[in-house]
Amino acid sequence: MKRSMAFVEARRQKILETLAANPECKVQDLADAQNVSTLTIRRDLDALARRGFLKRFYGGAALAETVRRESPRQERCKHAIAARAAACIHEGDTIFINSSSTALLTLDYVKERRITTITNNGKAIHLDLDPRIKLILSGGHAQFPKEALTGEFALRNLEKVTAQKAIMGFSGVSLQGGLTTSNVDEVAINEMMLRRATEKVLVVVESRKLGRDSTFVSGELAQISHLITDSDADPAFIEALDKRGIQVTLVEVAD
Repeated sequence: MKRSMAFVEARRQKILETLAANPECKVQDLADAQNVSTLTIRRDLDALARRGFLKRFYGGAALAETVRRESPRQERCKHAIAARAAACIHEGDTIFINSSSTALLTLDYVKERRITTITNNGKAIHLDLDPRIKLILSGGHAQFPKEALTGEFALRNLEKVTAQKAIMGFSGVSLQGGLTTSNVDEVAINEMMLRRATEKVLVVVESRKLGRDSTFVSGELAQISHLITDSDADPAFIEALDKRGIQVTLVEVAD
């Protein structure tokens, strides 16, 4: 049985790889590529859709927005922002990290510092961390494909801890909407981390997310201590943050 499931998962991974390279694929093409029946492919696509990896349409499927590959520049941008945020973390710090991929990347740049990280980002367990980093997961309901841990169990655990700093990313940051996310289940987790950070809240976002509102409000601009973004940010938006007393760091990203 385990061997059989391994084959199934391997086949489904190949489907995702094919979809990552092509905007959308037909059931028949996927079946031909893997030498299996169209019925088998439909079952695979339905299973992957339930897990949030793809969107089904009549006769085929497309990769879900949340798992589409980012451009090389976007990747460089996220890494540059994360590296700058890591410089704000000091020996002995306890930090919160939310489900943001940019926030999680920060840990890749924390070296030779003994810190404690509390996160609801399930992808943290896959990282090759510096051994001095103590990792604590919030627990909770795992939402795929983002692997965000949410729900009452996660909240109950987070309300029992504090951290000096919170490093957090959001789907949108705007003057009107504040800090917003596209996932309603992450709102309460974000709110808890914002409240339980005792010293600083560092928001790490690409400039393309500034001035943009997503669906669900997680916090207010006044809760930001320090915003780190790339140098493509709108100068007028940055000036508005400066007038509100929010420290802003712009990082250069190579083309």
